[in-house]
Amino acid sequence: MLELQYKDAWPVPSSLKKVGLAGLRLLGKEQTLYYEWLRRGANDLPVFWGGAEAFTEAQKRTLLSPRLKKRFHDFSSWEALKPIHNRFREKAWEQKPLQWMSYLDLNLRLPELLLMRVDKMSMGVSLEGRVPFLDHKFVELAMSIPESVKTKNGNLKYILKKSVRGVIPDELIDRKKQGFGVPIHEWFMDRLGEQVQKELKSFCDQTDIIHYPEIQRLIEKKQSPLVWYLFNLALWWKKYFN
Repeated sequence: MLELQYKDAWPVPSSLKKVGLAGLRLLGKEQTLYYEWLRRGANDLPVFWGGAEAFTEAQKRTLLSPRLKKRFHDFSSWEALKPIHNRFREKAWEQKPLQWMSYLDLNLRLPELLLMRVDKMSMGVSLEGRVPFLDHKFVELAMSIPESVKTKNGNLKYILKKSVRGVIPDELIDRKKQGFGVPIHEWFMDRLGEQVQKELKSFCDQTDIIHYPEIQRLIEKKQSPLVWYLFNLALWWKKYFN
């Protein structure tokens, strides 16, 4: 994503980017990430909108019910990010892409997602979690380091890895990043698939937020991760609002 942000800063006219958008639309690629990233660049917006994006703006509009699609025709997720970006532009001493990415995730993804999960998981088994990298003095130091020093030869964790080299085995430091994958597709192919469709149909009928035929289309195309996000939304609504 950082490399993509650098490429977006190339001196390419917005008009040319919009021609590219038109070409992608003709090819039926309007819902792809490539289209969305180019769209942001053409509108002079940051490419990075957070580290936990699930749906493109085109996908969101397609999924919305006809009522909400009409109501929010002129809105996008940028409405929520714009105040954070304005604060960044006003206060950041260095307004480089990596600094923006760090600032946004510190304000958005960290408190609302990662820290929340750690707290709930640890408290669920009576454990006290500690996050030493979030000591405010440490964060201030990290945010004061120039982007050119933070990265080297494409290594986004250059300083961190260098600081623990010789303390932590090299095979751990240099190991390829691993996620926490969940076998969503396998679950959907089993009995969970029926429950997913039942819960989502009920959610759509009762809320008129999501257009159910679009969910069916995602299921038919085996877009399991996207359906999984919507399934969680439906369960959340059922528990706290139904």
